[in-house]
This record gives sequence, structure tokens and C-alpha cells, in this order.
Amino acid sequence: MSQTGNILNRCFELAGAGRLDEAGDLAESALAVEDENGSLWRFVGLLRHQAGDFAGACDALETAQLLVPLDPATNCALAECLARTGCRGLASEIYRTLAISDRTPERLLPAVAAGLGYLGEYTTALEVCVDLTRRQPEFPEAHFGVAFYLRRLGKPPSAALPFIARAHELAPDVALYRISLATLLDHAGRREEAYDLLRDVDLDSVSCQCCLRRMTTIFLAAGDANRGETCRRKAVDGCGEC
Repeated sequence: MSQTGNILNRCFELAGAGRLDEAGDLAESALAVEDENGSLWRFVGLLRHQAGDFAGACDALETAQLLVPLDPATNCALAECLARTGCRGLASEIYRTLAISDRTPERLLPAVAAGLGYLGEYTTALEVCVDLTRRQPEFPEAHFGVAFYLRRLGKPPSAALPFIARAHELAPDVALYRISLATLLDHAGRREEAYDLLRDVDLDSVSCQCCLRRMTTIFLAAGDANRGETCRRKAVDGCGEC
């Protein structure tokens, strides 16, 4: 094995042990000597992506792309970096390619849909989620994604309701699915069903302000002033996101 191969293996060992700073330092030191090693650039780019350094990750991954073929997961990371740094057209092109490629593993499709959604490409994001429900009908996130993007596209609650109901059926302990289902039921005029879904939710476990505001509306409409006021206060005081 080459010295560079040994260094890359050591980088992976350090990263696997949670010693990310050491792994990054070792990889960048090696690149200072051998700056055309695409595998090292890819490693550095993925570390930067994980750390939220999207601009730095973009530079490293685009360099890697010139030197070695990128696997679908790395391309997905590159697309996110491009989107976050304002290169929306290039990001869209990568996400769309991933969405239709036979090489893209199913586990990546939720991230592809989310990336397209971030870019405002709701129709394509919806298509990815619909495709995933066909491939993995027992995967709740796919059904939730269909419901989410239907609503983003302005479709009525009745169109999204079967999908969010299926997501909740598959993962009843996920508060986001339960609250979203209750919200759609409320919008459909089925207020008692909405309230029944939420009455046993542990309010301390909910930090998402959007969810708390939805729950406030449903509780107050049902005459549950105590829980409604608790949700309202948490929504005002908190800063959580779904």
C-alpha cells in the first residue's frame, strides 16, 4: 500500500474514533505534499461538510471531482454545499441527476428530496418521495414527504391527508407526524379527531415552534385552555425547529 493510502486509512481510523480535528489536520498536511490526491480532497470535503463549513467543503469536493469519480453520497453532499453557497443551478443539476440515477441508493433519496425542496423545486421533490413510497411502502418518511410537498404545492388538506395518516400509522411515536396529521384533520373540519390525537402528547417533548403553534390552535379550539396556553408560552419562549 502506498504512503498516501496509509495516510487515508489513518484518517478514516481517526474519524471513526471521533477524532475529527486530528483526521482533518492529517489529511490537509498530506495534501500540502500531494495536492492531486482526489481521495484525500474528498475526505477533507466531507469532513468540512459535516462541520457545516459549506464553502470550504465545496472547494474541496469540487477539487476532488476533477481528480476522482464521486460516489452518489459525496455528490449529494456537494449539491448541498453548492445550494448553501448560492450556486443553486449547479446544485439542482446534481440533485436531479441523483433523483433519476440507478446508482443512487434508496437511503439517499430523502436527502435528495429535501435538497430539491430547499431549492424550491417542490414538484421534483414530490416525484422523488412518490417514487420512494413505491420502492419502500413501509418507510414513513417517504409518505410524510409526499404530504409535505403536496401542501407546498398548494394542494388541499384532503390530498395530503392519506399520506400523513400512513406516516403516522407506520411511526406513531414520531410527534411531528402526529401533530401534522392533527393539523390536517383540523383543517378538514375534523376537530375532535385532531384533539384526540394530541391529548396524550407530552408537551415537554415538543420544542418545534411551528408544531407548538399548531397545537395551540387545536387545544384552544377544543376548549383545552390549560394545554393551549402551555403550548402558546412554549412557542413564544422557545427557538426549536422541526
